[in-house]
Amino acid sequence: MRHLARLLVAILISTGIGSCAPSGPAFVAPPIETRFSFLNFSTQLYATLGIREHLEQEPAAAFTYTPLLAPGATTRVDFRTFTAAGCPASIDLRLLLYRRVNNDVPIGLDEGECVEPTPIVAGEILDLPAGNVQLLETYTIVNWEAPEGFGRVKIAQCSLIDEAIRGSGLFENPDAVWEITGVDPNLAAAPPTALAESAPIIGRVVLADGTGVQGVGVLVRTRFRVRLDCSDPANETDAGYGEPIAYTMTDACGAFGIDRPGGVYQLEFFSDEFAFRPGILRVETPLDEITVLAEPL
Repeated sequence: MRHLARLLVAILISTGIGSCAPSGPAFVAPPIETRFSFLNFSTQLYATLGIREHLEQEPAAAFTYTPLLAPGATTRVDFRTFTAAGCPASIDLRLLLYRRVNNDVPIGLDEGECVEPTPIVAGEILDLPAGNVQLLETYTIVNWEAPEGFGRVKIAQCSLIDEAIRGSGLFENPDAVWEITGVDPNLAAAPPTALAESAPIIGRVVLADGTGVQGVGVLVRTRFRVRLDCSDPANETDAGYGEPIAYTMTDACGAFGIDRPGGVYQLEFFSDEFAFRPGILRVETPLDEITVLAEPL
């Protein structure tokens, strides 16, 4: 049986099943570009990304779109969901940004989180490097914070793909980001996609003996980023967490829950009677239940 299992593994590797490797005998699988991640690090705008494999022949394939991401939200999807290839040689992208209808209400307190029916920023870029430069386990695309009416998208940052984009001169700005101004007329009527599904942030606030603490406030902020210097990725001067978007109170068992799409958030705990460990918690959801220790003042 052990011999049969080894034989089966060798067959799967040699035929390239489940990988981007060329067909033929191989016993060490290379890194495989199977997923891409899209993060919306705008403070106010909702974002949708369209993606397809770049092919020279016409007609081109249709774009497939991510869900509509609220500020701070993230989506991670297999490339095969969006393209015919698990690791496309190059890709085409569309970015669509939408303004919230009730922009004077904090995000998360706006029931339904409605957005305007047409984008305020929309653009398209063709033939971006992907698997023809480097095979990545995750191809990351980030919508950065930008002034009203502009979009700034960073592609595969701090990778060989990023270096190839810089070397090509495709984006003539110091950060080598894709910059979009206004709305491409061909995309002016593009409706927003459906909102991303929630990945609730849940947890408990407890005393040292495990007893739940009722009435503790829990506040949520979303992540934003303006740029990132690959030579110093720990530098946070161009990033942070925005205005509060949602809050709740712990129940009689010390439990709390806030429905937000998967993403990057900061939780803050407050009370006049307790201090907390930690008092500020930065998380990337979805994740397991959070436990926070309360200590009487």
